[in-house]
Amino acid sequence: MDRRGRPVLEGDLVPDSRSRTGTLAGDDPGTQLLVAASLLIVAGLAWAWTVAMAAMPECHRMGLPSFVLMWTVMMAAMMFPAVIPVVLAFTALARGRRGSPALAATAFYLVVWGALGVPAQALLAGAARLAAALPGLARLGGPVLVLCGLYQLTPLKDACLRHCRVPLLFLGHHWRDGPGGALLLGAHHGLYCAGCCASLMVVLLVVGVMNVGWMVALSALIYLEKVLPAGGRVGRLAGLVLCAAGAARMLG
Repeated sequence: MDRRGRPVLEGDLVPDSRSRTGTLAGDDPGTQLLVAASLLIVAGLAWAWTVAMAAMPECHRMGLPSFVLMWTVMMAAMMFPAVIPVVLAFTALARGRRGSPALAATAFYLVVWGALGVPAQALLAGAARLAAALPGLARLGGPVLVLCGLYQLTPLKDACLRHCRVPLLFLGHHWRDGPGGALLLGAHHGLYCAGCCASLMVVLLVVGVMNVGWMVALSALIYLEKVLPAGGRVGRLAGLVLCAAGAARMLG
């Protein structure tokens, strides 16, 4: 069913989005390559900036604007490779609707993930103050990792991951025309992405926001979860690994 309650059939995800040959308008190799390459270049630049800033002072001492900027660039580095299928699907549909794929490519996820930098900074600063006042609380990182691992096994995680793994179905149900619609659609899908990856971002708060090794590992996990046919099983396996890492941290 679409937003108006009408049934959505395969091949009719978005009205007028397909050509007479039955293929998605704009779904040509040149366009696909250009969009994918653009996202990879932006992700590469974001990774370069993130690695260069890895030796910065502790993140909880940063002001909120600086932290949100750092967080947003870091999310672009980690997320853009995994969202290529979503942006390609949007670009193809938007060209058929005379939409704005360039706007969508930049708006997807970054609006939501940038906004989530605000509570992330508050949690990080609060945890640093508590650890300084009560050194014994530093051991709470283990239970937090266990909780993050358990989240990977929940139905909520599975539901959010399904929206990320089947972009055409999501876009067909929630499509909105125009630049404003692209922003809303990107923010809407970004919420599902946040639900899918929330526990992994909390892991970063435990092991270190600028821990490049963990960032690379979690970025690879996010990509495998969303792109591989067995992505759901990969995510559940990662949940078990996080539970084991948390238990080891509590016992160590």
